[in-house]
Amino acid sequence: MIDTTERDLDDPDGAKRRRHPLARGIELLTVMIDSDQDAHGVRELAGRLGVSPSTVHRLITDLERLGLVARTEKGSYRLGLEFLRLAWTAVERYPVQEVSTDTLEELTERSGESSFFAVYGEARHHMMFSLAVESPHPLRYTLPLKQWLPLYAGASGLAILAFLPEEIVAEVVGGPIAALTDRTLRDARDLRARLDMVVRDGFAITHGERIEGAIAIASPVFGPSGSVVGSIGITMPEVRFNAAYSSSLAGLVAQAAAQITEYLSGARDPRTGIVRR
Repeated sequence: MIDTTERDLDDPDGAKRRRHPLARGIELLTVMIDSDQDAHGVRELAGRLGVSPSTVHRLITDLERLGLVARTEKGSYRLGLEFLRLAWTAVERYPVQEVSTDTLEELTERSGESSFFAVYGEARHHMMFSLAVESPHPLRYTLPLKQWLPLYAGASGLAILAFLPEEIVAEVVGGPIAALTDRTLRDARDLRARLDMVVRDGFAITHGERIEGAIAIASPVFGPSGSVVGSIGITMPEVRFNAAYSSSLAGLVAQAAAQITEYLSGARDPRTGIVRR
């Protein structure tokens, strides 16, 4: 088992950055999952986690005993078969990605535009595009998948930020805001006013605030506890956007987001799509 009694003294920032060994182990697995690499060295993982190689060696040895990671012939580490078994079991039991893909495909078919599912990273206060279905149009935007992006720009981020707890909103709005394009809102009052509109309308619509020349519409997705976990939306080139259809497009997006919320909350059966009574 992972040693949960040891105090990690390798972190120079002290108690603020010190993590429980179990949490550190989960962080290590997260780095391996999010990486495009199949295998990782101890020093590489230590650099990514910001800890010493000895700390990573202790953690990865415990994870290896549990079968969650495995050592390769070259001495590096990859995800283990036990981890894959747990992941496959979870996917089978909670097929959220499968039903989310179906929902996005339907949203793209009905809107004619590229659709996406963005997830909120609670530890980072950032978001990531985890799924996307591209539009059949030859002129379209390809979203950057599996990259952490700020919440303050773009409909995908604003749809999440508007429904987060006030202390997180204050931290993001009051923190450094980089201009991703010349349309990115950087004034705290303007950004607050935009978030109020998102809460009022139930969706966010932006014009080139994250990607130059792109229009996006997004609505929040909520988890079992009622807290926001991400957003669903569509994106299109500005030259193809017709403001007269913005309300109908927003309605399609809100409907898709509500459907995923029902799956996550258990109100809708992910295998049959039937709403549970």
